[in-house]
Amino acid sequence: MKHKILIVDDEKAIRDSIKTIFSEEFSVLTAAQGEEAIEIIKKEKPILVFLDITMPGLSGFEVLDLR
Repeated sequence: MKHKILIVDDEKAIRDSIKTIFSEEFSVLTAAQGEEAIEIIKKEKPILVFLDITMPGLSGFEVLDLR
């Protein structure tokens, strides 16, 4: 079973590029916005999150601050 990682970025090209790099070794999840990322984190519990800071809606900093 592969470990899960999450890529959070509002730009699809960036999500896809990072996913391509890591998809052989990990199960790669993606989210386009902070709210979606929070739901995925709660449900899937990835071991690593690549998190864009500047996004519409919740910023990366706001996602990090939610407990």
